[in-house]
Amino acid sequence: MAGNPAHIKRLLETKQCQGGDLRDANLSRFNLTGADLSGAKMLFANLNGAKLSKANLSGADLSFANLVGADLAGADLSGLDAKGINLFESHLNNANLSGADLRVANLVNTNLSDANLSGADMGGANLIGAQLARATLSGANLAGANLGKANLVAANLLNANLSDARLVEADLSDANLAGANLSSANLLNANLSGANLSGANLSGANLANAKLDGAIGLDVDNPMVRRATPPANSGGASTGMSYLSLPHSGASYSDSQGYSGPRFGLP
Repeated sequence: MAGNPAHIKRLLETKQCQGGDLRDANLSRFNLTGADLSGAKMLFANLNGAKLSKANLSGADLSFANLVGADLAGADLSGLDAKGINLFESHLNNANLSGADLRVANLVNTNLSDANLSGADMGGANLIGAQLARATLSGANLAGANLGKANLVAANLLNANLSDARLVEADLSDANLAGANLSSANLLNANLSGANLSGANLSGANLANAKLDGAIGLDVDNPMVRRATPPANSGGASTGMSYLSLPHSGASYSDSQGYSGPRFGLP
């Protein structure tokens, strides 16, 4: 077990390890419910299946850590540094992730219902199938993120950056997208029924076959919004997909700070 042995012992005995050195530590399936790990260094730590509900991880560094299937419900993860973290099928419902760095994180099938992700950076993250119903994502960065089939019902995405994001078959019904940047976003077959799109930037967005019943503030006549109108076919059957200009699944993600990583493919 890597990490500082004294710090690990203190954590297991008292559930207190503020600012501790837990890098590369193997804490798989440990019960750390309510533990104080604020400011801890936990890079590459193994917390697979760990119980961390209502734990304090504010300001901790969990970059590239393994938290597959972990229980973080109601945990404080504000200001978390978690680039490249693996949160596949973990539970983060009602968690506080405000201001967290989750760039190129794996959040596939993760439960983030009612979570606070305001101001979080999830650029290039993989959120396929994620549960984000009623989540607060105001001012969050989701540029280049893959949200295919994600549940964003009644989510607050006020002024969020969703440029070049993949939202194929995502459920955004009743979501607040006022002032959001959806430029070049792929909303193929997405559900935007009842969504608030007032002031949203939809230039170059793909809304082919999207459900728009009751959507507010949508400029349906905007020539920059790609609609479900395939080009004329001169003989031969249409493929039905050639006109959608879907992003290439092998593209890479990079941000203004120079951080880069793989982009995830469509579901």
